[in-house]
Amino acid sequence: MSEKQYRVAVVGGAGMWGRHYLQTFAEREDCSVVLVDPSERAREFAGHFGVVEVLDTLEELIKRETPDIVANILPVRLSCDAVIACAEAGVKAVSCEKPMAVELSVADEMVRVCQERGTAFGCATAYWEVPFLQECAQWLREGHIGPLTSVSIPGGLPREVSGAGCVQLTQMRLVTGMEVEWVEGWVLPPEPGWTLPDGAEEHEIDCPAYGRLGLSGSIVCDIPAPREEGHVHCRVWVEGEEGQAWFNGPRPILIQGKGASSTPVYPDFMQQGWDRVFSYVCERLVRAAERGDGQIECSGHDYRQALEIALALKLSARSGHERIELPLADRSLKIYPHDYRLRGGDVAGWGSIGYDGPPQVEGRPNLNRPKR
Repeated sequence: MSEKQYRVAVVGGAGMWGRHYLQTFAEREDCSVVLVDPSERAREFAGHFGVVEVLDTLEELIKRETPDIVANILPVRLSCDAVIACAEAGVKAVSCEKPMAVELSVADEMVRVCQERGTAFGCATAYWEVPFLQECAQWLREGHIGPLTSVSIPGGLPREVSGAGCVQLTQMRLVTGMEVEWVEGWVLPPEPGWTLPDGAEEHEIDCPAYGRLGLSGSIVCDIPAPREEGHVHCRVWVEGEEGQAWFNGPRPILIQGKGASSTPVYPDFMQQGWDRVFSYVCERLVRAAERGDGQIECSGHDYRQALEIALALKLSARSGHERIELPLADRSLKIYPHDYRLRGGDVAGWGSIGYDGPPQVEGRPNLNRPKR
C-alpha cells in the first residue's frame, strides 16, 4: 500500500454496488474518502464506514476540489457526464460501471476525452470476477499450452448481451489477447417485463444473444445459445495446440498436454490467496493515480470494445445473421439495458430486479429470484 495519501470520491457509494467501493476505500490507510450520494441513507452509510464528508452531487465536489480518484457507481444514463466531468477537471483516475453507455458514440467520447486529458479510465470488475484471470492470461501468452486454436463462451450470453454479457466479452479479449474482427449473431427475446424508454426502437432492447466471433488470431470464438437448464459456470474456455483452460471460480482449470499425456497444472501464482474482488478493483485505481500515465487495467476502452461486439451481434441478427465487420461504421447504434441499470434502483425500483428494498449498511437484501 502506498505511503502517499489519495483523495477519493465514491459517487453513488450508498447503492447496492457502490457500498462495496465505499467500504474498500474507507478501509485503506492511504485514502481520504468523500461520499457523493443524494440518497437519504447516504449519511448512515458514511457513518457506518467512518467517512466524515458527504456531498449530494459530483458538480458540488468538483467546484470545491479535484480528487485524485473518482469511482462513479452510477446508472448508465449518468455515467458519461460524470466520467467526462472528472477527466476535464483533471482527476487522475476515474471509473464507471457496466454497461458503460447506451450508444456506441457516447462510449467513444468517454474514451476519447479521458485519453486526451491523460485520465486513467477504468470500467467495472471483469478482470477480477474470475480469480487470477490476469495471471492466467499472461501464462497463456507465455506459450504454456501453445498457440490458441479455439475459444468459446460456453454459457452464451443468457440474459443481456450488453448489460452482463460485456463481462464475458471483456474476459475473452483479455485471455486471448485478440480483437474481434467480424461477428455473426442471433438473439432471443428479452425477459418478460423488460421495457424500453420512450422513443427507443424495439430492436434496441438488451436481450440474450449467441453466435460466432472472428478473432484477429485467425480463430473463432463460439458463443452457443444459452442453455435452458441453468447457469454454466465457465465464463471462457480456450484450447491450444498443447492444452486447454477453463476460466471460472473458485479458480481456473489449466490443462497441459493432449490425450493420455494431459495433466492439470497449478502455476505458482495460484498458490497465493485471493482477496475480496473490490480490493483489487480499488487497488488498480490507486495504482493508476500513483503512476499518472493514464493507463489502467480493465479499462473504458475494453468495455467500449465489448459494447461494440454486443451491438454487432444484434445488428447481424436483424440482418439475416450476415457477417458484420468491425469496427462498426454506424456509431449511433444503441442497446438499452434493463431499467435498473439505466436509471438505478432508487428510480426504477429495487424490486425491478428482485431486491426486497434498498441496500442496508450491513448484509445484503434477499433476492426474490436466484441470480444468474
